[in-house]
Amino acid sequence: MRRRLALLSKPDLLALADISYQMAMTENLDAAQGILGGIKGLVPVAAVLCALARLDIRQGLFEVKTLLNLGYPLEWLTLYKARRYDRVDPVLRIHYAHYVPQVWSHTYKTVTVVAERHFIEASMQFGLKEGFTWGLACDAQGCGSVLSFVGDDFAQIPRHRTMLECLAPGLHGMLIRLTAKNVHAVGLLTAREREALRWAGAGKTTWEMARIMGISERTVVFHVRNVMQKLKARNRAHAIAKAAALGFLSGDL
Repeated sequence: MRRRLALLSKPDLLALADISYQMAMTENLDAAQGILGGIKGLVPVAAVLCALARLDIRQGLFEVKTLLNLGYPLEWLTLYKARRYDRVDPVLRIHYAHYVPQVWSHTYKTVTVVAERHFIEASMQFGLKEGFTWGLACDAQGCGSVLSFVGDDFAQIPRHRTMLECLAPGLHGMLIRLTAKNVHAVGLLTAREREALRWAGAGKTTWEMARIMGISERTVVFHVRNVMQKLKARNRAHAIAKAAALGFLSGDL
């Protein structure tokens, strides 16, 4: 790494130091989203997705604790969850097995399983052709950070890869801190509030939620307002975004 740091200019190093400081001081999800924007300004990436998650291949479990997304197609993330692509994503499989930096095209060349090839074809339909993924392990229970950056050219350029690898530990620490800081807010939600939030996250209107949950529209509004207050959200959309970032909307309805 020391030799590769010689590829970076003084402005590069100053920019990395500035973003690293911001990551160390970040206390909320909104500020973390702003940091992802700063990374996009520093390295020519098209999209950034950072997650703290646990993968248990034996049990077929993929649990997202915190998720930050800037530019990843929401349609793709929805499809990824619905089709359980975590089971056939070759980058994710290698990541949780070894925690080594991966250039997607390099990993894709090693794929021989038909299901994994179909996954690659599906992802490319959403413009996810090339990228770079790394992250660090948290514990021995399969939990770790997944830091993915999308772009056609930057992953092959040593200078850009070096900058992203320098930022990885700070992003990892930020995800752990945000998860620990915000998980207590989710724990304060009642069962009805969690249900209302998940239906809102599924795009249901207040009227639809009232019919589904068997309660009045006024009670739905009451639950949603409580959720907003506990998550310190400005409005319903902000509450849904925060809950999604915390991995709270990943449960089944």
